[in-house]
Amino acid sequence: MISFITLLLSAFIYLVAPTTHAANLLFKSNFGAGVVLNAPTAFSTNAAWQPLTGTDKETGYAWPVKALGSDLSAVQLITVDSITPSTIGNYITNQIRSVTGPKGTAINELFQNVKIKAPVGIGGSQAPLLIKRPWTIGDIDELYITYWFKYPADFPDKLDETVSAGNWRAQFEFKTGGYTNTYAGDYRVVVIIWKKDDKLYWRTSGDNQANGPWPKIEYWAEENHAVSVPVGKWFKFEVYWNRSRNSDGRFWAAVDGQEIVDHFGPNMGDYNLPITRIFVNNAYSGGYATVESHSTGLEIWDSFPCGIGKSCYSTVPEATKN
Repeated sequence: MISFITLLLSAFIYLVAPTTHAANLLFKSNFGAGVVLNAPTAFSTNAAWQPLTGTDKETGYAWPVKALGSDLSAVQLITVDSITPSTIGNYITNQIRSVTGPKGTAINELFQNVKIKAPVGIGGSQAPLLIKRPWTIGDIDELYITYWFKYPADFPDKLDETVSAGNWRAQFEFKTGGYTNTYAGDYRVVVIIWKKDDKLYWRTSGDNQANGPWPKIEYWAEENHAVSVPVGKWFKFEVYWNRSRNSDGRFWAAVDGQEIVDHFGPNMGDYNLPITRIFVNNAYSGGYATVESHSTGLEIWDSFPCGIGKSCYSTVPEATKN
């Protein structure tokens, strides 16, 4: 009788026990030894590329990001004026360099620096860390990305709210592509920092601005004024999405473990086009030059690694938090 009850209890526990969540690490890089940021190449009138290549000896992962089917992982250089190989350095310089990292020890960072841009109120030049992939290989239905990032201490002064559109700076973005077999897409999600009343805040939105031929439609937007924008110190940025045409679509992001957005709902465009461009971070702003990005510790997973809807910031040792 006791054995029978034990069997029933075991079966009940099995049925009601939550399913263990397991995510898979797809890519990790600290921009360590072995990673090369190549010289600008593939020049066009106002653009060039700096491909990232090589195997990170600290993590064992190689650039480009093969797990996502990336055909190019690079810093893209877009300039407000026409450029040549001899003049591009006047506008944008990017490098991997040794600095003091989030744990107070020497690390390698990817440093993107836009030095000449359009007048305040217009972006003009930009330097995104971009993971590019073909539209012929399908979508990225679910993904989690995290990295350490730092804005310089004078960052707030670079944003000017007295000038129309002079008060924003891009953080993260993805775009779809493949419309008429071109890079043009039908959907974008973008995380932007804005300045209002001399305070910085987060704004995340989904729209159709992925270089397609349509007038802008903003499908959703959420502002977060509660979670501060860290300045002059490293912070952990996390982002996750699940793509769907239905209510189970999700876009989530957090800063140092605090959610800045958790939006549920459809997040596909009119043509169901796949994600082809992931702007991991972007030195792009309507404010004053210079526009800088400092990043390290990039990780890409196929889902939330610390549990559905949970930030991994709590796994960071307390002594390393800013």
